[in-house]
Amino acid sequence: MAPLIGVTATLKEDGDAVAERPLGRYVRTDFDYVDGVAEAGGVPVILPPLAGSLAAETIAGTLDGLLLSGGSDLHPSYYGQEPIPELNVTVPERDAFEMELLKHVLLRGIPIFGICRGMQVLNVALGGTLYQDLSSQMEGVVLLGHRQETPKWQPKHEVEVNAGSQIAGIMGSSELKVNSYHHQAVRDLAPGLVTVAHSPDGVAEAVEYRDLSERWILGVQWHAEAMRTSGPEHRNLFSAHVEAAEHHALRRAAA
Repeated sequence: MAPLIGVTATLKEDGDAVAERPLGRYVRTDFDYVDGVAEAGGVPVILPPLAGSLAAETIAGTLDGLLLSGGSDLHPSYYGQEPIPELNVTVPERDAFEMELLKHVLLRGIPIFGICRGMQVLNVALGGTLYQDLSSQMEGVVLLGHRQETPKWQPKHEVEVNAGSQIAGIMGSSELKVNSYHHQAVRDLAPGLVTVAHSPDGVAEAVEYRDLSERWILGVQWHAEAMRTSGPEHRNLFSAHVEAAEHHALRRAAA
């Protein structure tokens, strides 16, 4: 059977509210994530940000893989900092759910793929920190402008991937052009993770677990889901995640 891949979602407010119908909330995730998983042979399941450890544990027990999607800023309290003025909108329900979900997913050894915010959440969950805002906190470099205004399928800047890294092997390339939609980034790297790609201004663009055969954890700062049509490199990331989820499902079935 195809592996079940959880895709995290956020909460949005209904902008079409009227006097007789107050603002409502709905669960949202970009369909590019869903398409990316399905094209790679996985079965995507959108995960609403539910409250409570029991919900997170129950969901984790059903998954073969987890895709942490992009979106809002992670609240800095999760890495021991106070908010700075440049911090953007946070979604408390999403932050709490994803951090709790990751506890149970990591305990089960479920393969994890993080994209943009997802890579940042991964780093924090494993003990790292973030730049709350690159332009005001990262010193000594000329920033490229990581928040592009052009469509997501268009590249913004180059990325150099470490030639010997596992991500380079998966993507089949060590030089890429990627999109860029973020103002936060990895600052202090979590134990167990390795930074394997940088943009020319020094921002961490990809991380992986030190040995993917031991624990399959991979994250990219760019929106790979929106660049799948630009070349096989980005599609390969989804394929590798689904393949790792298949192996996890087989191990779980044999246990």
